[in-house]
Amino acid sequence: MDNRRKFLKTVGWSLAGVVLANGNGLFASTPINIKKRLKNPLIDEPGMSDPHMLVDNNTCYVFTGHDIGFGVSDWVMPDWRIYKSTDLLSWELVGTIKPDDSYMGSGNKSCWAGDIVKRNGKYYWYFSNRKESVGVMVASKPEGPYKDALGKPLVPSFDPTIFVDDDNTPYIVYGEHTYNIARLKDNMIELDETPKEITINRTTTFPATDKNSLHKHNGIYYLSCSGYYATSKNIYGPYETKGLVGKGFGIDTAYGHGDFFKFKKQWYHVWCKYKDRSKDRIRDCFIAPVQYDKNGLMQDDLSQIDEKYK
Repeated sequence: MDNRRKFLKTVGWSLAGVVLANGNGLFASTPINIKKRLKNPLIDEPGMSDPHMLVDNNTCYVFTGHDIGFGVSDWVMPDWRIYKSTDLLSWELVGTIKPDDSYMGSGNKSCWAGDIVKRNGKYYWYFSNRKESVGVMVASKPEGPYKDALGKPLVPSFDPTIFVDDDNTPYIVYGEHTYNIARLKDNMIELDETPKEITINRTTTFPATDKNSLHKHNGIYYLSCSGYYATSKNIYGPYETKGLVGKGFGIDTAYGHGDFFKFKKQWYHVWCKYKDRSKDRIRDCFIAPVQYDKNGLMQDDLSQIDEKYK
């Protein structure tokens, strides 16, 4: 039995660890006061996946995968797409990143998850060539065009997250069954140390699968996979699992690849969900505000999403 099947069998008992009720420092049931209801899914067209957010000059740019394999039980992803919004209510397609402009080559349909970061006035897109490798592309503006910065892989793995700490040090986190972390050089295209495996102490369920996300809030590092998360006071770990940010809408599965980001003083969670995984690998992306309690636990406000998507 593979790790994802094992994970699905254990989801039932792990949901008991989700913090949803108000108590001594725990979450209130009152939704976060967002003036206008966020748009969910982000766009009407199906096929948006693997979202990672860049906030630049009061504008959100979501970099996504592009699923086109309707009726196919595999991931058919010919490019990455860039959408922007200034209000999280409407999203405009402003760019496409093609594998033709990287070492992946023309016609490649394995444009798996990536991450985006701004550094030294440039924009660096870290992408996956399926499970084979992570590469780096660079542009002078968020919309692109993006060109290969290395002409070869940066690491022999996939599904990277790029995190820049408070002291301006950049890191890359990647992997599947286990995650590895390494400091990046200031040029953003070389590792500055030998990668180290991240220890995750699994006292509750945490998926042993791909697509991590890493963010920091009030001095605590949050390492997440789908809606499951673990925390540490040290970026290298060890991390202690804390449960889920919510139930339903794909975040309590192993497949809700996504990202956490801060926009106009409010934290948000953006992720993807399969429309019907028994038929194909087509996904939609969703967004919800995030709240933190005084102990550092976090929860999505899922009242923003219509129950029909649950």
